[in-house]
Amino acid sequence: MIEGSRDDFYVEELKAALQEWHKANRELQKLAEERLQKARLVRSLLSILKLQKGEGGTRDLLEARGLTTAARPFLTLETLHLAGANTVVRRRMGTQQAVTPATVLEKGAKVRMLTGLYAGWTGIIGSTHARQGAHGLDVTYFLSLTGPRGEKKRTSVKHGALNKSWQAVGE
Repeated sequence: MIEGSRDDFYVEELKAALQEWHKANRELQKLAEERLQKARLVRSLLSILKLQKGEGGTRDLLEARGLTTAARPFLTLETLHLAGANTVVRRRMGTQQAVTPATVLEKGAKVRMLTGLYAGWTGIIGSTHARQGAHGLDVTYFLSLTGPRGEKKRTSVKHGALNKSWQAVGE
């Protein structure tokens, strides 16, 4: 008889704990969805500002209004600088070595292609895409290039190929 009442006690406690967990889980899912919607809104507004003011103008505006710290998770280069040297990985022929995040180039930086189909072409970085890969942060640059005879092309290059197949050109 005592054994049965002990089981009932634990089952009732388990039932109460499961109900509380499900309630907390529903609230967490609701908050996660709300957070995702807010993040989309912030990214959209930042994109509009970047289109109107440019990358540098947007950063200046955020700094003037005291929003740099709050906007940091949404700014690619700020995220890269905070990521730490071990998370940005240079990939070349199967080897991996850490890249200092400060070496990641900003939008608008001038570049020259050294090898390949566009060898000798120059251009600028149109955008930078960083994503978390299996071995750390993977950085891709999208370039707008101009050929020797004025022809225009777009291509992409990996950060790991910097100073191998392409290089940054000082102004």
